Amino acid sequence: MPCSLTLWVLASALPFGVAPLTAEAQPLVLDSRTIITGDAIIKPATYRLADPDDGGAVRIVGDGITVDFQGAELVSGAEDALPDTYTGRGIVIRGRNVTLKNAKVRGFKVGIYAEDSPGVTITACDVSHNYRQRLRSTLEREDLSDWLYGQENDDNQWLRYGAGIYLYRCPKATVSNNRAHNGQNGICVSRCDESVIVDNDMSFLSGWGIALWRTSRCDVSHNKTDWCMRGYSHGVYSRGQDSAGILVYEQCSDNVFAYNSATHSGDGFFLYAGNETLQQTGEGGCNRNVLYRNDFSHAAANGIECTFSQGNLFVENTLNECDHGVWAGYSYDTVIVGNQIAHCANGISIEHGQRNLILENVIQNTRLGLHLWWDDDADLLESAFGRKHQNCPSSDNYLVGNAFTNVPTAIRLAGDTWTQVRWNRMEGVATGIYLAGNARGTCICDNALAAATLRNEADGEPVVGPNGETFDYAPQFTSSIIQNWRLPPVTQGTQDTYLPEDHPRGRQYILIDEWGPYDFTDVRLFPRTLIGGERATLQVLGPGGPFQIAEVHGDDVDVSPRQGELPGQVTITAKAAGVHPFHLTIEAGGRTLTATGTLMRADWTVRFFAWDTTTDPRANQAAWDTLLQGTPLEERRVSSLDFVWGGGAPGPQVPPDRFGTLATTRVRLPAGNWLVHTVSDDGIRVWIDGRRIIDDWTWHPPKENDAMVDLTEGEHDIRIAHFEIDGYAQLQFRLEPG
Repeated sequence: MPCSLTLWVLASALPFGVAPLTAEAQPLVLDSRTIITGDAIIKPATYRLADPDDGGAVRIVGDGITVDFQGAELVSGAEDALPDTYTGRGIVIRGRNVTLKNAKVRGFKVGIYAEDSPGVTITACDVSHNYRQRLRSTLEREDLSDWLYGQENDDNQWLRYGAGIYLYRCPKATVSNNRAHNGQNGICVSRCDESVIVDNDMSFLSGWGIALWRTSRCDVSHNKTDWCMRGYSHGVYSRGQDSAGILVYEQCSDNVFAYNSATHSGDGFFLYAGNETLQQTGEGGCNRNVLYRNDFSHAAANGIECTFSQGNLFVENTLNECDHGVWAGYSYDTVIVGNQIAHCANGISIEHGQRNLILENVIQNTRLGLHLWWDDDADLLESAFGRKHQNCPSSDNYLVGNAFTNVPTAIRLAGDTWTQVRWNRMEGVATGIYLAGNARGTCICDNALAAATLRNEADGEPVVGPNGETFDYAPQFTSSIIQNWRLPPVTQGTQDTYLPEDHPRGRQYILIDEWGPYDFTDVRLFPRTLIGGERATLQVLGPGGPFQIAEVHGDDVDVSPRQGELPGQVTITAKAAGVHPFHLTIEAGGRTLTATGTLMRADWTVRFFAWDTTTDPRANQAAWDTLLQGTPLEERRVSSLDFVWGGGAPGPQVPPDRFGTLATTRVRLPAGNWLVHTVSDDGIRVWIDGRRIIDDWTWHPPKENDAMVDLTEGEHDIRIAHFEIDGYAQLQFRLEPG
């Protein structure tokens, strides 16, 4: 017998067990001994009750029970406890057809937990401010320990991440009109087939808004799961770390996701067939799910990610400003119809996909529109899924009636065979269709390329037919698949799901601190301490209203603008060379806010070099020193050392991998202690006046290094050596009074 069940059985036999209550009974006052076994109404109050054994601070046990908290609040722990120290479960339910409503639960690892409770209904509850991890990533560098790992949950491993509401083996559940902000996960359901999740607001979380595990035939509609994000610093890194507005993992099929808003999240919608399909059987998956008229925009990674699955339908969704609008690797029989994709790096990307229909999508202002390809992905091709599907060719896809505007390359097929590319329209496109690798059997005809070119570098034998400027086809959803398609029944939602027009929108409004995303409810400065090069940007945040700069201390900095509307931003710029501390006072929302910082403006000379195995800086110091004394590939002058290259190259003459950087400057400083701060990927060494003060000559992800030095008044020489191996690259230098 599970431990928690044993506790319930023993507790119910004790004298303080609560007798069954009726709706007409006096309101119940909660205490640490409360076990509810019948209908009850709770006296409105704030109850501070701990749960040391995960059995539940309040327990509801029995069938057909209705418990109305009437807005009563259940709180665990001290008011000043940190969110990553929260433990226990607020309300625990076990029983058939239990209804819980109007509860407020905060300060627990899990707010409301139900197990083996078919037909449970949880409605109008607020489970905000429950557990969330303290994030170790900073504005300048990502910490890999912040990544979420949701691939295993058969033993409820997700509980380690906490949840507002967690349901386990509760088929035919109804979760409606609930709210969770400022936690890690909103609603998690495991093995809860045929459930309804509707009208909930699970936003501003640092993990998942709504997450499904082995759960099928559900209606998930009219929910808000905006700003479910971690692993993001605008303009520095954009990772998401497997956070998602809606997460669907491991054998979840035949669900409908309609009219949801899941913007500004790691992925808007993240579907993964599961390890059972990928590693064990090669069969099954998260199949035949319908995504209809959702807004998955402004994702750090993908608006929709769908992998190793069959027969999913993505119809008329909005997928703007994502890395990939749709990523559907190793998916087949997918229907992607009528979606709006704009301002993304990539529109629709499918590796190793088969028999996918990509029809009548509108793709605008995107670097690469449709990309289908095969590559030698050895590990995945050797998996159970890869063997089952015979090396997963990219083949037999249909790209029909899509419209491209201001897309440099509209369609790229690389190693993709027997695909139909027909009736696509292009405007403001340079390369209309680019064929590479094996293109055997691919048919290219009746596309309106306008001024775009057909670039054929294929090894196979594509069939290229007429590509006239005009034709009779127009993308107005006239195809038979649209005419015959019907949305499965969904619950009619009552809340206005999508972001209002006046709400801040765009990835520049994803602001993550150590506890997760900012929620626009309070007035604050972000960050409150700025350490920058020549300039730094300060976000002045709030739900609305004016702000103004009241005072500026620091004669050598310029602050602009001096006033504006919330949310807004202020730029602080160093006027001259040197190190410039500053202090700002800002009036906003009836509050006086302060920010401090230091800028360093200097005349840096930066030289870039390429290296190979003979000059590997880790293995051959002499060769490396000789390399840096030679002629660089590129040299430039900059006023601050603030390089975040990501996966790109530092310049047109420099490769993105295996390059070295040598940066030098001379700066005048007053006497005193100085804190030297660097962020690097990969190795870094820093010398001041010939003395090495930082030495991290290793392969590493973006990493911070600090050193304190005591300097005399006068000019000081700074020299920095850096090498990049491959992948992500970064080099930043900061100096501030110690």
